[in-house]
Amino acid sequence: MLRPVILTAAAAALLAATLAPPPATASTSAPTVVVPTTSAVAAPTTIAAPSIEQVPVTVDSSNQSGWWRPLDSFRGTDYFAYNAPASTPGRHEVHIAARAENGAWRDGCLPDTSGACVTYVDDVGHNQPSIVLDGEGVIHAFVSMHGDGWRYFRATRPGDVTSLTEASATLPDTELGFTYPVTARGKDGDAYVMVRGHRDPAAVRDGRLYRFDTATHAWSRVAVIAAGTNYSFYPDDLQVDAAGRVHVLWEWGPWPATTHRHLGSYAVFDPADGSWRDVTGAALTVPLAPGAGNSVVYQPYEDDETITSTSRAVQTAKLAVRGDRLAGIAYRYLTAPSGSTFTGFDVRYASWNGTAWQRETVLARADHPVDNSATIGITRAGAVTRIYFVAEAGGCVGVRSQVVRAERSGTGPWTFSPLGDVRQGLQRLRAQRSANGTDLLYVTAPVIGSLWRATVPRSGRPGAGGPFSEIVDRLLASGAGGLNVALNASVTTSSVLRAGTEGGKAVDGVCADDSRWISAEGDTAPTITVSLARAYPISEIRVHSGYSKAPVPATDVLRDFTVEAHTTSGWQQVAAITGNTAGTVRVPAPVTADQVRLAIIDPSGNALDLARVYEIEVVSRG
Repeated sequence: MLRPVILTAAAAALLAATLAPPPATASTSAPTVVVPTTSAVAAPTTIAAPSIEQVPVTVDSSNQSGWWRPLDSFRGTDYFAYNAPASTPGRHEVHIAARAENGAWRDGCLPDTSGACVTYVDDVGHNQPSIVLDGEGVIHAFVSMHGDGWRYFRATRPGDVTSLTEASATLPDTELGFTYPVTARGKDGDAYVMVRGHRDPAAVRDGRLYRFDTATHAWSRVAVIAAGTNYSFYPDDLQVDAAGRVHVLWEWGPWPATTHRHLGSYAVFDPADGSWRDVTGAALTVPLAPGAGNSVVYQPYEDDETITSTSRAVQTAKLAVRGDRLAGIAYRYLTAPSGSTFTGFDVRYASWNGTAWQRETVLARADHPVDNSATIGITRAGAVTRIYFVAEAGGCVGVRSQVVRAERSGTGPWTFSPLGDVRQGLQRLRAQRSANGTDLLYVTAPVIGSLWRATVPRSGRPGAGGPFSEIVDRLLASGAGGLNVALNASVTTSSVLRAGTEGGKAVDGVCADDSRWISAEGDTAPTITVSLARAYPISEIRVHSGYSKAPVPATDVLRDFTVEAHTTSGWQQVAAITGNTAGTVRVPAPVTADQVRLAIIDPSGNALDLARVYEIEVVSRG
């Protein structure tokens, strides 16, 4: 027989914080919980994979973007630029960390005029760094610009992250404001940056390409790539092919700005003769206008769409080259037309077959109960294409995220593999092919201040993953402290209010008002029993209840109930909850059991007295 003890509110809060991250929303006052004595187990702090290591730094909450290029690799050393917390709230420093081939890390901040670390205002999606090393190993950093003049730093010693100094005056067009710097290193060692230039009085935000010549150590403007009155240019990516040509990727939005963008566009610059060409090789005259033609626009308008802030949208596109030509373009695409309910972004892939653009959906958002973050990466080696993205599930205790690799050989089917652990707060990534035959990834979780370096070998059987449904199951089942073994388990209840409120809704991994078990009117002592696939060693049971649309949500949570577990000795009470006013109750349950039951004494304390349960999570430590 389990010997219960009284857990004070303070002790219960400390134990819950140790076992799992806090819920995304603020909770109300804690209930009185009677539980057996147990010990707290800390959540892991690093991604558990041999190819993944946590960078020994702390990133700022603003360290997140979809367009940036915050990493580079040069002669065996990897460079990671990031926003770091500043001493003043709402501001950040900019740092660059370098990892040598022997695994040693070195870190340096960008200095202000006094020699202290320079700080900038936080601005998610705008004030993030892009870097590039030129052929001499000199670091170039473009940082924290949202319609600002150049904020550019350059190293005075090759490869030295502690030697960067401010050098904005060495760039052309200093009278303009700039946003979204995207960088690349040329085959000849020159450095490139593509950026949006602001000419707001003319209702123009154009796209510009600049080059740093390592022979003269000077910057010059290559071209105004594209411009259109009442349009805004959004840089996406630069890649240099084996012939030294610069492949340029961007999208358009209505002026002055929008989160929904359109007309995914592509062109190629050849530094050998200064020419611009489309995907067919035909000459182009820059600046290009929006909708410059099918050979430029890889993702046109669909149906009767017009360019508005609520139209279908392209987002965070990236490109891969193979040899001296385009391999393909990966991008997120909002499929719902204007006036429809947006279900989220698909993952798409576009390629040129010699006569036309071929667009395909790699992952359809509407087919799965998980979303994906505003970030994407793509690499290509031989016949194998890889697309990296972050899948997100809105769990009952916060958003859970998983880095995913979609892979295929040639034109075969896409398969999906997880990279590292499911975590809370993974937001952004950047991927590139490294000279050593691996993919190098920058992965950040700014909400928890973490940054990871991942290397993914390109050897092995292509397409060794599985269907995306396996990723979905992993996301919905995983949580801090262990695995939710109650997910999609068999459920029996004492009653059901109506169709659509069956017991299975309480174990489907979804916390939403239309996904709850609700007991029938008149059932004054409702029960719900979850039968697990087998006996599991359990560490915690989480009960999520209530109704978010109620005038006072606390009145509709489960007030008084017991939590019971079926062990080899029969049913045993592991906790008694009284006076609950919180939407989430976490119960430590150090037992091995094959069933879990809630016996509800006071379902909600209101006139209808219905039990409303979003989810029952049974977390196994084994």
